[in-house]
Amino acid sequence: MKRGGRWIIAIAVFAVVAFLFLAGPNGLIKLIQVKQREVQLERKMIELKAEIELTRQKLERLASDPDYLRKVAAERLEMIDPRDTTHEDSTATDSISAVDTISIDQPQEDTASEGGD
Repeated sequence: MKRGGRWIIAIAVFAVVAFLFLAGPNGLIKLIQVKQREVQLERKMIELKAEIELTRQKLERLASDPDYLRKVAAERLEMIDPRDTTHEDSTATDSISAVDTISIDQPQEDTASEGGD
């Protein structure tokens, strides 16, 4: 075989090996991607651990602090403590304020006398 043919075969083998080393299923590019994903997952794991710790602290406080429990219930569930005495009838207040707003904002006009011209 000629010397030039051996070089071509050697270069082709080297190219295949280099391709597999870089872009193969277990190649360098895949390794870099896996490492980047590992870093992302580790960051997410740290965030979730911190969130779990905060949730655990909230649960402990809810179990041990009745005032905090009332506050959370009032905010999240819109619950009213039976000990609260300031209750008002919102329907009566709303209807009165609506009537007051109409009479103050809009003067009463006689539309029948204006349309005749």
